[in-house]
Amino acid sequence: MRVVSPRTFRWLLPLLLLLLAACQPSGGKRPGEATREVVDMAGRRMTVPVTIERASATRPGSVTLYAIAPDLMVNRSLWMTDGAERFMSPAYLKLPFSDGSSEEIVRLHPDVIVSYFSITPQSIDQADRLSQRTGVPVFMVDMEMKRYPEAFAAMGELLGRQEQAAKMTAYIEKWLLPVFAKAARISASQRKRVYYAEGNRGLNTDPSGSFHSQIIDLVGATNVAQVNLLSGKGMSAVSMEQVLQWNPDEVIVWTGMGPSMNTYRAIAADPLWQRVPAVREGRIHQIPFLPFGWFDRPPGTNRILGTLWLAELLYPDVYRIDLEAAVREYFTIFFHRDLTDAELREVLHPFASTDVAPVQSAKSKPGHDETSR
Repeated sequence: MRVVSPRTFRWLLPLLLLLLAACQPSGGKRPGEATREVVDMAGRRMTVPVTIERASATRPGSVTLYAIAPDLMVNRSLWMTDGAERFMSPAYLKLPFSDGSSEEIVRLHPDVIVSYFSITPQSIDQADRLSQRTGVPVFMVDMEMKRYPEAFAAMGELLGRQEQAAKMTAYIEKWLLPVFAKAARISASQRKRVYYAEGNRGLNTDPSGSFHSQIIDLVGATNVAQVNLLSGKGMSAVSMEQVLQWNPDEVIVWTGMGPSMNTYRAIAADPLWQRVPAVREGRIHQIPFLPFGWFDRPPGTNRILGTLWLAELLYPDVYRIDLEAAVREYFTIFFHRDLTDAELREVLHPFASTDVAPVQSAKSKPGHDETSR
């Protein structure tokens, strides 16, 4: 028998380890386990275990996966604002934080990866590549808000959580679909003109057509921003002169800075912003952000709350939404958490637990500003 020299062994060892790793199951089908074929919302066929025990999701999908099957999640991938942890389960908070890289996914050994995003040729290609790199089937779910019933049904069937998916769909049918129907009947002359203020100084925004600002369109308002649509994170830069020219009826402020509300503070204290009538007259509103932003970032099912909030804010006589009841029910179904009365006030009114005073104006109507709703 030929003896391998130490030098040759050192050269072969990395190759042997690589081949051994390739033979180990990184996820998806486990050795000897029964499987089934499923079809995702992109029409892609794949094989998954009959019973899925571990699931990962791309960042926007984490909120939806938490709603459908929090016990199957293998990791956290979302930044949370201070105090938001109180609204999530202890088991979820103990999960390792992962940004969803291929290497981290392999280490987590999920049976399936849920790719929750817009379905396009590019995203399909990315899903195929991710599956090839990890050896784990990637199940694509369309994040389009008007397809929520289909998305919930698809995830419920994939994960064996049809009953929970049905509860989520019933909520959509009760609260969200009526908003879409009524929004379609708002005439052009009645549409409120809205500016979505993002970035540290409020001089970043997203135009109509962006999933970051989609809610403005869905509630029957007009997004005043006339800028180029940026893919991914968005946040097109604008000037104060542009905002003045657009002259929005209402300004809504992003939640990217969390409970510090730095953007709201900057706008409220900036003399230049006081030249904008909506700001000067108190028609500026901080979007709620607990436990995640209600408008976008992530653009997950948390946007349901943002849609109801903005619809009632802009058109209370059109929608007549019992926002407190809607928020309570949403938290019970989607966050598996019953809110106390104090918590309900906290999530609905961002100023309640901070020292940030909302802009006040004698011209603002009682009952329609952020602090009195």
